[in-house]
Amino acid sequence: MQKRRLEAALRSSIFATGVALLAFRVAKGYFNRVGRARAAFQTLIVGGFAAAAAFGSARAFGRADLFGDPRAGPSRRFGVDRMSPTAKERFWRRALILFSLASLMAGLVVAFIGSPGFARWIWAAGAVPVAASLAIAIIRDLRAGRTGVDAIAFLSMAAALALGEALAGVIVAVMYAGGNVLEDLAVGRAERDLRSLVDRAPRSAHRRVAQEIEDVPLDAIRVGDMLLVRAGEVVPVDGQIASSEASLDESAVTGEPLPVLRHAGEAVLSGTVNAGEAFEMQASALAGESTYAGIVALVTAAQSAKAPFMRMADRYALLLLPTALLVAGAAWALSHDPVRGLAVLVAATPCPLILAAPAAFIAGASQAARRGILIKGGGPLEALARTRTVMFDKTGTLTVGGARLVAIETAPDEAQDEALRLAASLEQASHHVVAAAIVSAATQRGLALQLPRNVRETLGTGIAGEVEGAALRVGSLSFVHQGAPVADWAARAARRASWRSALTVFISVDGQPIAALLLADELRREAPRAVRALRDIGVAKIVMVTGDRPDAAETIAAALDLDAVLADRVPSDKVDAVAMEQRLAPTLMVGDGINDAPALAAADVGVAMGARGASASSEAADVVILVDRIDSVPEAVAIARRTRAIALQSIVVGMTLSGVTMTAAAFGFVTPVAGALIQEAIDIAVILNALRALGPGVAAGRTPMPETAARALRKGHEEITACLDRLRQIADALDEAPPQRAADYILEADRLVGETILAHEREDESAIYPRISSFLPDGAALGAMSRAHREIRHQARLLTRLSDGLRDNEPDKYAIRDGQRIIESIEALARLHNAQEEDIYEQAASPPLGRERARTIERARTEGAASALDRVSDAMRGARWRRRLALGALALAILLGSAWLYGRWGSPFRSPSVTAEGVVAAIGTTPIETRISGRIEAVYCDRGTKVVAGQICAEIDPGPYRTIASQSEADLASATRRLEQAKAHLARVRKQIESGRPKARFMAMLEAAQRRVAAEEESYASSRAALRAAEDDLARTKIAAPVAGTVVARDAEVGQTVGDAHKALFLVSTDPGVVKIDAIVHEADEIGEVRIGSLATFVVASLPKRVFSGQVTQISRLAPGAAKAASYRIVLEAPNADLLLEPEMTATITIEPEKNAPSFHHPSGVEPRPIE
Repeated sequence: MQKRRLEAALRSSIFATGVALLAFRVAKGYFNRVGRARAAFQTLIVGGFAAAAAFGSARAFGRADLFGDPRAGPSRRFGVDRMSPTAKERFWRRALILFSLASLMAGLVVAFIGSPGFARWIWAAGAVPVAASLAIAIIRDLRAGRTGVDAIAFLSMAAALALGEALAGVIVAVMYAGGNVLEDLAVGRAERDLRSLVDRAPRSAHRRVAQEIEDVPLDAIRVGDMLLVRAGEVVPVDGQIASSEASLDESAVTGEPLPVLRHAGEAVLSGTVNAGEAFEMQASALAGESTYAGIVALVTAAQSAKAPFMRMADRYALLLLPTALLVAGAAWALSHDPVRGLAVLVAATPCPLILAAPAAFIAGASQAARRGILIKGGGPLEALARTRTVMFDKTGTLTVGGARLVAIETAPDEAQDEALRLAASLEQASHHVVAAAIVSAATQRGLALQLPRNVRETLGTGIAGEVEGAALRVGSLSFVHQGAPVADWAARAARRASWRSALTVFISVDGQPIAALLLADELRREAPRAVRALRDIGVAKIVMVTGDRPDAAETIAAALDLDAVLADRVPSDKVDAVAMEQRLAPTLMVGDGINDAPALAAADVGVAMGARGASASSEAADVVILVDRIDSVPEAVAIARRTRAIALQSIVVGMTLSGVTMTAAAFGFVTPVAGALIQEAIDIAVILNALRALGPGVAAGRTPMPETAARALRKGHEEITACLDRLRQIADALDEAPPQRAADYILEADRLVGETILAHEREDESAIYPRISSFLPDGAALGAMSRAHREIRHQARLLTRLSDGLRDNEPDKYAIRDGQRIIESIEALARLHNAQEEDIYEQAASPPLGRERARTIERARTEGAASALDRVSDAMRGARWRRRLALGALALAILLGSAWLYGRWGSPFRSPSVTAEGVVAAIGTTPIETRISGRIEAVYCDRGTKVVAGQICAEIDPGPYRTIASQSEADLASATRRLEQAKAHLARVRKQIESGRPKARFMAMLEAAQRRVAAEEESYASSRAALRAAEDDLARTKIAAPVAGTVVARDAEVGQTVGDAHKALFLVSTDPGVVKIDAIVHEADEIGEVRIGSLATFVVASLPKRVFSGQVTQISRLAPGAAKAASYRIVLEAPNADLLLEPEMTATITIEPEKNAPSFHHPSGVEPRPIE
């Protein structure tokens, strides 16, 4: 508070000092000696410099760090400012640039034809509105305690007008206003992707009820509803696919550009688009809890609470403003020429600083949104770019989150899929988390599950029941074995599970253990590459903080080579850990659960895995990852760093070029007009440079492989996983197998390796690797894969030779041991090879980051992919070149149009105006009607009333309809009682038949009772339908507006009797901002000088002092009357933004005819041709 008072006192004293200095110079006759204009300019320079210096001293005195505390978060460091202007501000900015540009062109035309004095007045008139609007903005900022480099633009325009340099003044005005419009265009282009999320949100859904499809609003959808999604429609809520398959466009949610094929049972996210045939789905979440609703809410919040950062230009404003004033004053003082000082100010106009940073930041946020990364404003984006330490939660962030089936250990000669199918069939009856994981694994493998019987679940141990007549037990080792000795394969399975920190679920059939399922929280496939990418882009420290056990956490950390592991941490401990890392470097926290929300809020930047994470973490985070991929985190950091670098680059380049121009202007090499033109070129270059943040950041090089292709390649690996599992099972069985059985095992392994593994490797070498090589930065990785293929083929040849020797001879223990070793080697090599291939696929399907991106750009530079002619041709086909041509054509059109308008307006011959009387009417009306009959009891709307959709405008007497509804309720109650009595009688008859009573007699009674029940059910249904119809009629007594708008007509009065055939009770206009006026004009009124597009003015009787304007949109000839005089109907459209014009108003119209209009006034005897 004291600081604000000090700043206010200093500003007031500076203003008073300036006024006193000006008065003193007037009193001394200073104006008479050096000229009023030059004295005013000198006073402006000295006073402005003193004001800037004093205000800068006050700011420096108020806080030590002039540019903000680097340890504070973005929302606490910078002032709140919008990232984009409002619609009203954009309108006025466009109006100013059009006016100033038109003034510039018109002045040039006037000067060219020999009237330079009049041209200077035109140029001055074009500069004054821009200067006035800028002065208002500066005053508003000063009152809010802010100052910026906008003052330089105002000083340059004011000084140019004061020194008679009107052309320089209007060029600066065009430059400043045009820069603001360029900013609007850049912001609009950058925000287009964010707005598209909200604009394409679904509004309704098609729900299946029995055999019918009904359209319902999203709020009416419940979990379990069957929904139909037609081709091209947006999926309304989250759910599972019920049809056999569906082709989905997931680009709006995940960023995947190509359609993805999903199969029955797979999850489908709201917001995706049906790219194929219609399919059915089952809703699994309400509309408000679905994925797309959360995304829309986050985008809306990010747009309503814009960037909490102060413009980068204003950080340097207190340095640039006094520097520019000092250089201008020195140039004037040393040269005794005030025009040099003006040239310096014009060259220092800081449009690059004002516009570049917001354009770059919003472009970066838009680029991130296209990649499925939502950044909530410019402040988080800037803080994200400074990140040096990254902290990860474990469960659901670095891992997939939840138990997943990782392996199946079976007894000898037992099939893995069959054991999984039996276990999943029984686990269908359990609600345990592990049961859901087992059922999900079986569903993904396409196994047909059966319904279990006689299910008994023991809490904490397992579940028992019957499947296909066999007794099953699924659960812990003790629950399944029931005290029996543990077999060697089961002990081995338990031992392997302990090594992997996995959960073991055993299965027995008819008391015989057959298999063990190993479930664990797996590491995400893309996590290793994400960690490497973070290190490549400059992250110094990566830490995992989790509430899990130390051994499980250490396992994940060792696999990822993390710098530190913090295990057994509760949410408050996570906050403390984040605070400790923040003391050392800017820290980023990544999490997905509710327990991560406090840590996300405490970090410099919180990143939430929003694709399936908790809403609390998404709300607390600054960045939300909308795709379920952890490698989006380094991508977000890379985008943020590139965006900040582009913004700083634009500022540095702009300041450097402006400094060079200022120096040249100070030495007299640049005139004010030339300085303004040079500065305009600098502005355009800097804005276009800032828009580079919209691009992916790779000027040339490899294109990422489509995610669908990578997914298809990974699916090929899943197909051979069963073969590898069987090989491991064979290797385990060889420990105790007799010689002949061992030989059969080795022969089976040789067949599997030849038919599956080697076939897969041959396809990789011949088809897969050549296709993906273009998506990789170099071929070294594929060379290593080929070397692995050779080793697998070598081991396969050894296995084949061993198998050939066993076909006729029984193997000894040494041959069995050799076969076991070879099979284990092939299985281990194939698994490692598949994992490496999947990592390569991930790399090929992801955009280059960090060092890889640098290598790609450098290679593109050295190779020279295209010739200079090709690059020019490509540029001319690009959108940027088309925009340049459009701007050039616009400037030429304005120049030619200005000359044409002068030729028309300069003519002394004007056609007489046409006057007529007309009636105001609304455009685009919607009727409010009634579907029932009755007497109107109340009317709530009148002409001019603004209504919203669903608002009650009138009410019909509900008394008769309440009576009908009450009678229908009574009828329904009576029908219900009769139905219950009939059903009770039917039950008694059936009971008597079952007790052995004479069947002939009671069978007749049974048939009669059944007929009675059927008749009563029919009566009940009829009564229920009647009640529903009565309730609907009762609801229709309230007559509501179907759309939002303004009531422009009313035909409803209290006591009036209406029916379903009655005309509309009200008319609602959805766009009252435009009205039309119908008028009749006679031939004697010079209709021949009026044409479509002619401008008109009119007044209405109720507002005689207000003049409205409009435009002729229709001219049509009416049938001649008794006097055989031709008359014409003219229709005007006029804006009605302030809603002063109401229907039925009488308007007196004056139309200004245009020269050379098509004539309708013909000589006598010639019929005029009407124009529609």
